Amino acid sequence: MASNNRGAESPILSWRNLNYDVKTKRHGVRRILHDISGDIYPGELVAIMGSSGAGKTTLLNVLAGRVQGGRLCGDIKFNGATRVPHTFKRMLAFVEQDDLMFSLLSVEETLLASAQLRLSNERYADSDKRSRVETVLRQLRLTHVKDTKIGGYGMRGVSGGERKRVSIGMELVTDPSILVLDEPSSGLDSSSAEMVVELTKEMARQRNLCTLMTIHQPSAEMVAKFDKLILLSQGKLVYMGPASQALSYFENQGYPSTNSNPANFFIDLMTVDFASDEAMRKSEQRVQALVDYFANYRKRCTIENDQNTHQHTQLSSHKSIASTLATSRIMPQQQSVALDYSPSKGSHGSMYDGCSEKRAAAADTNYAYITNDITNEVAGMTCYEAPPMNGWLGETRILLKRDWILSTRNMSLVYGIIGECVVNLLFLGFVFFQLGKDQPSVQNRIGALFSLTVQCTFPVIIPVMTVIMTSRDVLMRERSGGTYRMTSYFFAKSLSFFPLVIVPYVFMYTGAYLISHLQYDAAKFFIGLANLAAILFASLGFSFAMSMAVRSLEVAHIITPVSLGTLMLFAGNMANAKAITPVLRWLKYVCIYYYAYSGFVQNEFGGLEFTCSPEAAICYRTGEDVLNTYGLNELSIGQCILLNIVLGAVFYAMAYCLLRWKAKPRYLWL
Repeated sequence: MASNNRGAESPILSWRNLNYDVKTKRHGVRRILHDISGDIYPGELVAIMGSSGAGKTTLLNVLAGRVQGGRLCGDIKFNGATRVPHTFKRMLAFVEQDDLMFSLLSVEETLLASAQLRLSNERYADSDKRSRVETVLRQLRLTHVKDTKIGGYGMRGVSGGERKRVSIGMELVTDPSILVLDEPSSGLDSSSAEMVVELTKEMARQRNLCTLMTIHQPSAEMVAKFDKLILLSQGKLVYMGPASQALSYFENQGYPSTNSNPANFFIDLMTVDFASDEAMRKSEQRVQALVDYFANYRKRCTIENDQNTHQHTQLSSHKSIASTLATSRIMPQQQSVALDYSPSKGSHGSMYDGCSEKRAAAADTNYAYITNDITNEVAGMTCYEAPPMNGWLGETRILLKRDWILSTRNMSLVYGIIGECVVNLLFLGFVFFQLGKDQPSVQNRIGALFSLTVQCTFPVIIPVMTVIMTSRDVLMRERSGGTYRMTSYFFAKSLSFFPLVIVPYVFMYTGAYLISHLQYDAAKFFIGLANLAAILFASLGFSFAMSMAVRSLEVAHIITPVSLGTLMLFAGNMANAKAITPVLRWLKYVCIYYYAYSGFVQNEFGGLEFTCSPEAAICYRTGEDVLNTYGLNELSIGQCILLNIVLGAVFYAMAYCLLRWKAKPRYLWL
């Protein structure tokens, strides 16, 4: 147990009179947190408890600097000074309730990637980072599963408890000062949950970490491991002090424990009963009485300690609970007594010093402006990013390696692309087998080239889009912690798909080209290959743009085929490129199908001569006749290739701007 006698030690994180309001449609402005004050110290394991809707997660997010929207008032200090977003973000480790990790990476690879990205290369050599990962694996008892993949939906991996410990380990490799956990026991059985709490406390002791977590309904054994409890009800503070003194505190108020599990007792005591109007009224009165009693109690303890400080005497023995609460730095809640306390030097116990009248007046002034109008709540949000820990090239190299591992281990993606290319090679090659120079071969060549163009879009865009969208949650988590630059992520993610897509498609194109007997000319083959690479580049860009523009994967799977199907109308095969109505004709200039199809057709039909039979109703004698008929000779082949590359670059730029806007951390800040 951490000593209650802190002496002259200062809190690592302190907060005064926190009020948080949100705007609702039905009730206007609703206050979520009411005048919450407190302190936490290095080496402490602090739990925030309360029933659903009590404000636990809101308080945690406020203290961690991760609350979005609404209006936040109060004062938060980090190491006795106003928090600097960049510094605080680096010193705080935030473990979210959902364990967002890549299922295809092993435990060791996950921790190593976090260490390589978040530890400075100037201060830590690669061997130092690997050594730190080994230490964390050992401390969190993960050594036996270090080579096991994380796993996920439809894929076996580590257990739920091990997964949670990996999430904690990803943050601990950075050597933070504060560890914040949101519902670490959620989804775990009692044994795994107790192990997570036990290891968290052990790490807090070993590293002198300030550890703060929300927890809904822990077991009695878990409650016994906490150093301090923060009990909330309806956003109000019911108790904050040593966990070992909580039952005695409520018993002195006439509420003896009636449950073997203290957590269940606390929750029952603080929960509003909605069974009937009478039950709701009585329970609300009870909760308000608990809130008022604790506020008055802290005020009384503060005044007594202030008097004793001036008299240089210790607190009397009959005030033992008050002394214990005082040494835990329980602060006054009411705005009118917004005082700052520090321990009295030279005393055997912790004593309170009243803050200056100037500080109290400033606190009153801070809340004098509160009104019911929070229409400008977004304007108060701070957009900040922690400075990068490593150079751009170093970040990109690490991310590219990780993305390549993820891509190559995604067997459904790899086998899907390869299988699709093999099937298309066989069908394109043998449906249009050994094309000749007669009139039917004109139509077959048109069909083969159009099929090739279509096969370079749908089978590429939809799978890649799915992979990108399913990893966005991990991106948001890493970005909120300032793990890397957005440009590094975007460049590495884009580059990791190129070999995976281009290599199989080059194989497909080569096979279909030879089997169907398109023009056997080296220059035409490589020009067609360049045109193929251009449309694949544009398709990948389109998939990135769609991934960032649409939030829902289900909606994206509806919009994408509809969009591509609409663009196909302007390719020049279904509708003559020169005969499209002028109102819609401009769409062909933003159509990747039009440029790719036009390039393929010009490349293949250029220089060809066809034979005509006497009974033929229509006769194309040369390839130029075909191009003129279909209207596909408006642009040269080089222009078509270049414009598809430009369109792909535009899609990538759109995707980057959308990603930058969505992933930018925007939090209310004190």
